[in-house]
Amino acid sequence: KNGRKVAVYGDYDVDGVCASAIILEALQMAGIACTAYIPDRHQEGYGLNIPAVQRVAKECKVLLTVDCGITSVEETAAAKESGMQVIITDHHRPPEKLPDADALISPLLGDYPFPYLCGAGVAYKVALGLVGERAKGLMELAALATVADMVPLLGENRAIVALGLEMLSDTIRPGLRAMMNGAGIDGKVTSEQVAFQIAPRMNACGRLDSARIALDMLLTHDVQEGARLAVRMEELNQQRKQQENTVIDEAMAQVEKMNLLERRALVVMGDGWNSGVVGLAAGKIAEKYACPTVALSREGDVCVGSARSAGDVDIHKALSQCADLFIRFGGHKQAAGLTIERSRVEEFANRLSKAVADQTGDRALIPTVICDGKMMLSHVTEETVAMLDMLQPFGMGNPPPRFLCDGALALSLRPVGNQGKHLKCTFQQGNTLRDGIFFGGGQWAGQQGIFNLVMTPIVNTFRGVTTAECQLHAMELQPEGLRKNPLSEATALLSEDITGIRAGYTISADQIASLMDGNQGTLLVCRCLETAMEMYKRFPDADFAQGSALSPQAFHTILLYGRAKDTCTSYQHVVLCDGSLGEEEAYKKACPRAQIHSLPLSAPMKNLLADMYVELSGMRECYRKLKEAIPSSLQQYAEKCGLTEMQAAFSLKVFNDIQLTDASILPFRVALLPLKKASPADSPLYRIAQQAKEEKYGVHGV
Repeated sequence: KNGRKVAVYGDYDVDGVCASAIILEALQMAGIACTAYIPDRHQEGYGLNIPAVQRVAKECKVLLTVDCGITSVEETAAAKESGMQVIITDHHRPPEKLPDADALISPLLGDYPFPYLCGAGVAYKVALGLVGERAKGLMELAALATVADMVPLLGENRAIVALGLEMLSDTIRPGLRAMMNGAGIDGKVTSEQVAFQIAPRMNACGRLDSARIALDMLLTHDVQEGARLAVRMEELNQQRKQQENTVIDEAMAQVEKMNLLERRALVVMGDGWNSGVVGLAAGKIAEKYACPTVALSREGDVCVGSARSAGDVDIHKALSQCADLFIRFGGHKQAAGLTIERSRVEEFANRLSKAVADQTGDRALIPTVICDGKMMLSHVTEETVAMLDMLQPFGMGNPPPRFLCDGALALSLRPVGNQGKHLKCTFQQGNTLRDGIFFGGGQWAGQQGIFNLVMTPIVNTFRGVTTAECQLHAMELQPEGLRKNPLSEATALLSEDITGIRAGYTISADQIASLMDGNQGTLLVCRCLETAMEMYKRFPDADFAQGSALSPQAFHTILLYGRAKDTCTSYQHVVLCDGSLGEEEAYKKACPRAQIHSLPLSAPMKNLLADMYVELSGMRECYRKLKEAIPSSLQQYAEKCGLTEMQAAFSLKVFNDIQLTDASILPFRVALLPLKKASPADSPLYRIAQQAKEEKYGVHGV
């Protein structure tokens, strides 16, 4: 009525940009003069700031915030002193002392029945109140933000997203349409496409340039301008990926040096990290390590960063216990932002870890996958996928259904993608075969056995052929399904430095149980399947791994076919459950903080040593065959020598010990060293195996 111009003060993420667009268009529908102000992420940071408020006050007499402002007590006071009316709309957690605004609009105030709206959801409700039915066309923006901001897709949010995605699929916004086309989105838009294709492109603007680009993209009515902005957003998104990978790699390198047995929260920091991507890095680390994480970008004496939670930890509550250390902070249970002086970061890291420990009972969070039910591979069909799609839209609070598939035999597990990070697989259950993909599961490549799978049925279309497949979220080896493989046992053992049987032993079977208190810190190294299964029966809650134990959290693990060099450095106790052949030094080097313990030499280990032993005459024949021609495989070498593959591998290890060869079993490689006078008896391994053979078969054999 008074002709006052409104400044819409937003945020630089998808939620803030969409909320700004919603309110701007609603004000324009109402005939109210308005302009937008979005702070610069790098220069101003999140939320209201007094210099910006004072600049805006020169042009506008009303300040209307979206997705921010609920904690801005001083900034609100400054705005009112500048002669502005202040209306705050926000969805973040209100502080004890609220700003003295003319109006405070939040689903967390009063008795509003649904407290989980995002900032754009709140803005949409305001728009409905302002212009009524005319605002319904803005629901596509509210839906986009609701998915991107990871608020629960329940109740009112579920309705906003379900209806808004339908509008988004047929959007007439030229910029949004151009961006979606550039991302390869055509036809019905899903919440997954919003989360992983649309939202990252919009967020890249505020992270690397200006969020105004994303806002203009949403608001423009010009097709050419929309196309230009979409191209710019694509360029920024590619830059974001590159910078994100750099920050993540550097942050992960810092985490690898930390003792995760002592830390319940992680704080990483880097000079000049783009403050726009540190939140992404924090999220990746929190997901990988199941540990709340803060990533900080340091510029001079000040650090700006983002926090991401893990499990059920309330990261805002934990940060609140450190509030006296911050220049500013704000957020909610799952994510937060903060600014802190560099000199206080170390204290912050210690106090945050303590605050999280208070919530977890000082136990490490265990990565957990929740399943909605069980499913046989035979039920992974196109019809099943179609029925599950009726539960869309999926997102936080309503994730895609995940099913437990028990007892699937791995026929093929091969790495795919950049650096083999992902896993392409084929499983069999009964008479049913199904292919699958496990993004980020490349570490399982080459393993064998029967697995429990957590998966979601999906359809895959390749070259015009559509098939039902499994998208894996987790895999778990079934130890009960393992079959004895003497060659694997021998290969793993022979890859270690064997210096001789240790006299006596340093721990009893009963004492191991005391090491298994809590859920971290102990590695049970088993050379033989029988021993591993005995330990699994005693400690069924421990992890069971083959080949490597690389989890940086050092959860209690039973390791079969393991090697010291493929072991996490964080373990506090390593138990050689089949006895020691002198591997203590190798494990001490791999786990410098650990105490190395040993049980007596086990019966399965003695049998393994006896069965791999090769008589002296056989060793001479093996060396003669090597001088005739270098074999191309272990199998070929064994056949030429008339030995089992296990015995052939044993002979190469002995030749290495006495410096006649430089050979490896995996990968297979043999090189002869200069001829010298040597005896197999000079090898500790040979003497140990000979003694085991004599104990089992007698001095003169069977």
